[in-house]
Amino acid sequence: MFLSSRFSALSDSRKRLILLSLLTVYLGGSCGLLQATRYRAPKPYADIMLQASGQLNTAFGAIKDLRLSLGHPIDKLDDPNETGMIGDLLTDITTTHGILEAKRSAANPNSAAMVTDLLIRCGVKEGDYVACNFSSSFPTLDLAAVCALDSIGAHGIIINSVGASTYGANLPDLTYLDMEQELLEKGLIRNHAEWFSLGGAGDVGTGMPEQVTEEIVRRARSHGLSYIHEPDLSANLEIRKEIYAAVPEKPVCFINVGGNLLSFAGAEEKLTAADGIVTEVRSSSEPQGLIPYFFRRGTPVIHLLNMKTLMPANGLPYDPVPLPAVGEGDVYSKLRYDRKIAGFLGAGFVILSFLCFRIFPRRHIPL
Repeated sequence: MFLSSRFSALSDSRKRLILLSLLTVYLGGSCGLLQATRYRAPKPYADIMLQASGQLNTAFGAIKDLRLSLGHPIDKLDDPNETGMIGDLLTDITTTHGILEAKRSAANPNSAAMVTDLLIRCGVKEGDYVACNFSSSFPTLDLAAVCALDSIGAHGIIINSVGASTYGANLPDLTYLDMEQELLEKGLIRNHAEWFSLGGAGDVGTGMPEQVTEEIVRRARSHGLSYIHEPDLSANLEIRKEIYAAVPEKPVCFINVGGNLLSFAGAEEKLTAADGIVTEVRSSSEPQGLIPYFFRRGTPVIHLLNMKTLMPANGLPYDPVPLPAVGEGDVYSKLRYDRKIAGFLGAGFVILSFLCFRIFPRRHIPL
């Protein structure tokens, strides 16, 4: 009663000032309380994500065994987690400079959960076709996409370029295609590449020793893969577009792994384009690469290249030692707000707003 009478005795301007101050404090406190009471809840399809990560972890183990059997030891300085998925600094099929920390980050088996999440957010579901452009610079992410497609039950139309940047799949006798073949023979994957190019300069392996490339092509062809060898960039792009179009149903998504020539047709945007689900393409160069091509056709596009931003943005660590176990990471869940607290705070805001409305004078604007 005392406070009520004191408040009533105040002038309208003082009342307004007090109520506005209370409203400001209330809003700030409400935001703080909502932030403090947030919690993480599993995503509705977390079981599919977990399945993909488990499959990828098994695949990494099989490739590690193959690597060691071929006489390629693991450098614990380059690969402290001993994944066996980190290539050498320089080999006959190395194309460009790569970032070692980025390659180690992508060797997290939970990266398959990330790709699964991105695909599902793009609307991919069981039975759908997904166009895929795989560079061998990130064999870990290539396989993450394969495991994600397997777990969803989607069909990948996969084209791989063999050349790899430093620390990628750059061992001539253990290319990305060799990794896939090992996993296919062991029954560990279903989706796989059916077309390949040599990659590198001109997408035709310019500068790679001919004896090395001939052996790689021979092995791949012996496993039934089709070889794309077209030095003309425009013609090369058309071949790929025809491959992606020659399926029973139009691809519902396009996923690009790495930064090979065909992604942006050599445009510099491949170095600055945002990762994850693509929301903007600025490149206007001709011929347009595969990312601008699909994006401008209205097909959802996923671009995986810059690990330093991609991983943290999707709930995974950058260059972790040790690696998280399968199922660890914020990628499997999303933040939620407590609905009861939000409702209570919302009701309080409505009451304070009503009091302000009652006290603030109504101004009449002359007509």
